[in-house]
Amino acid sequence: MGKSRFYLGDVGNGAAMKLVVNMIMGSMMASFSEGMILGQKMGLDPGVLVEVISQGAISAPMYSMKGPSMIKGSYAPAFPLKHQQKDLRLALAMAEEVSQPIPVAAATNELYKVAKAHGLGEEDFSAVIEALKAEL
Repeated sequence: MGKSRFYLGDVGNGAAMKLVVNMIMGSMMASFSEGMILGQKMGLDPGVLVEVISQGAISAPMYSMKGPSMIKGSYAPAFPLKHQQKDLRLALAMAEEVSQPIPVAAATNELYKVAKAHGLGEEDFSAVIEALKAEL
């Protein structure tokens, strides 16, 4: 999760932090995937799209790190998709415990479930883009 250390208080808060961070990351990747596919269908160069995103207000290292391999359709696992979906499922359960709706994460979880059902569980979580492609 990074190189810094943080005091998070009570036992269990570290696990909660991990789930919240991974929930956000999964949702970001799903949205990025949608944008990549829409951009391509509109005739935009996906490499240029990644560059534009990396220089704007929504810049995040994940986009410039994962974008080029996603363009190539290469998903060597750094964080397997099945683990991303598991963390989304656990975040949904955690949210339920405190009566917090997280509809974006719920929709994202469904997309990762589709990707898993198509045999992408062992691939990197960025393979979720394949679940959005018409040929699946």
